[in-house]
Amino acid sequence: MPGLASCRCSSLVALPGASNPTRNGEVEALLTWKSKLDNQSHYTLSSWNGSNPCSWHGVGCDPFGSVSSLNLSNSAIHGMLHYLNFSRLPNLVTLKLANNQLFGNIPPSIGPIPSFIGNLSNLNILALFNNELSGLIPSSIGNLSNLNVLRLAQNELSGFIPKEIGNLSKLTGLCLNVNNLGGFVPIEINNLTSLTILKLSDNDFVGNLPQEICSGQALVNFSASNNHFTGPIPRSLRSCSSLYRVRLQNNSLKGNITDALGVYPNLDYLELSNNELYGELPSTLGECRNLTSLKISNNKISGTIPPQLGNINQLHILNLSSNDIVGEIPKDLGKLKLLLQLSLDRNRLAGNIPQELGALSCLQELNVAGNNLSGSIPTQLEECSNLRFLNFSRNNLEKSIPVEIGNLPSLEVLDLGQNLLVGEIPTQLGLLQRLQILNLSHNQLSGSIASTFDDMVSLTSIDISYNELEGPLPKIPAFRNATIEVVRGNKGLCGIIAGLNPCIEKMSKGKNKNKKLLLILIPTFGCLLSLLLVVGASSIVCRRVNKIEASSNDGSNENLWAVLSFDGRMVYESIIEATEEFDAKYCIGVGGHGSVYKAQLYTGTFGYAAPGSPGFLCYQDAALRHASFSSEIATVTLLVESVLLFCRSREGEEGALGLG
Repeated sequence: MPGLASCRCSSLVALPGASNPTRNGEVEALLTWKSKLDNQSHYTLSSWNGSNPCSWHGVGCDPFGSVSSLNLSNSAIHGMLHYLNFSRLPNLVTLKLANNQLFGNIPPSIGPIPSFIGNLSNLNILALFNNELSGLIPSSIGNLSNLNVLRLAQNELSGFIPKEIGNLSKLTGLCLNVNNLGGFVPIEINNLTSLTILKLSDNDFVGNLPQEICSGQALVNFSASNNHFTGPIPRSLRSCSSLYRVRLQNNSLKGNITDALGVYPNLDYLELSNNELYGELPSTLGECRNLTSLKISNNKISGTIPPQLGNINQLHILNLSSNDIVGEIPKDLGKLKLLLQLSLDRNRLAGNIPQELGALSCLQELNVAGNNLSGSIPTQLEECSNLRFLNFSRNNLEKSIPVEIGNLPSLEVLDLGQNLLVGEIPTQLGLLQRLQILNLSHNQLSGSIASTFDDMVSLTSIDISYNELEGPLPKIPAFRNATIEVVRGNKGLCGIIAGLNPCIEKMSKGKNKNKKLLLILIPTFGCLLSLLLVVGASSIVCRRVNKIEASSNDGSNENLWAVLSFDGRMVYESIIEATEEFDAKYCIGVGGHGSVYKAQLYTGTFGYAAPGSPGFLCYQDAALRHASFSSEIATVTLLVESVLLFCRSREGEEGALGLG
């Protein structure tokens, strides 16, 4: 924040107010230190020659010609700071040596004040971070009563924090992070009421955090993560409204979180993950309107998720995973329009996944695995077009996988395993070109895997075990490099994984196609053949009729009109009369399909009749013969009329075409 002493931005040591040394003493101290550095450093300090240090690279002088500043940050200086005798530089007010390769102990001359050079208690800033300094922090550092900033981070310092550090009442920034420091943090740190920055992370500290560290209501940045702290969150933090960043994760802190947290109007980052905190999340967190990251995973938090969290409209990350949280996922979380990550996995949440989460268009990671959620997967999630990680596994989700999941172009991880999902795997999933990990195991999915999966070249890991899937596996690297475990427990999969039956899809497909083709072609050819026979017979009849018309001008017309005026009933009555009702004496033969009679009709011509079926014999009773023959006469009448109509129609067409 503006005006704060940053542990990263500056690297200077100011030593004002010392007694006047001789020019020769300053030159000797600097050249002696140069001589102890490596060759690369000699090249960087090649201008360090002669007796006038004011013209040397990185050296500045005061109006009296005495060395007052040394600025060599980020200069790849390699060597020991121990050889720089600060007692010969009493007027030094600025020393910038950060981000080099200095090693060894912190020079004792920075701590103890040599009697022959007077009092160095006016030192304001001591910044030696990001070097390779080792050893202890000298207890004599407590004599620097005017020190404002002490930055010793990212070194290899060991031992304890000296309790004398509590004497530095003007200290605003204390950065000891990323060292090998251990033991208890001295209670005397509570005296540092002007502290705005306290960084103790990445060490081996034990015991309690200083409880009154924010008694001065000035603390802005407090970091003590990755240690072995126990006990409660410092009680002074509850009313510490000045807080901007708090990082206390990866310790063994205990206590009720409800009583430890307050309202922080400026808070940007809060992480308390991987501790042993219990209690319910306070609804007052919803008043931290500037919070961008809220991480309280892997604790013993109980109760429900306060819907007031939906009011933190600047929130980017919400991680409450691995707790004992119950109830439903609040619909209010759908108001967090800037949310990038939502992790609620490994709790005891129930109910449906709110469809309001589909409004989180910036969301990149959504994890609600390992809960008791039920219902279906919301189709509205297709609106989360930036989603890269989606994990709904180990719940009781039902129904089918929405095809809309295939509309998430950025998706890299999809885990829906261990649910109650049914139906087929949507073909649209095969369109997820960036998908790398897919887990659909332990569901009730059925059918085969769509051919769209053949193009999923980015997929490196897949698990479809324990479903009801069948058919061939896609020939993609994810299956080629997999074991039988990822497909075990299915209905009938086949393919390239060792232990599966090989697929014979080409042969079976060929046989099936041939069978289907035969089933189609045989009836078709049969119909075509029948049609050709009917057309051929009709054509023959028509030609004969035409010949009769053309043979003579007198009798032929009569015969034609006799046929056209054919009366089936009249003919039937004539046959009955001529055969004396099919008397056996007129029967001249019996065939496979009826009996044949011969009689002279009233027209003077002989007529032949073959009435009935194979059972119509010459000696059948008259009633049965009448009924059967009557039916046949009616059928013949219709057939004759149809053929004649066809012939007349064709004759008309040929005449129209000039073919008659």
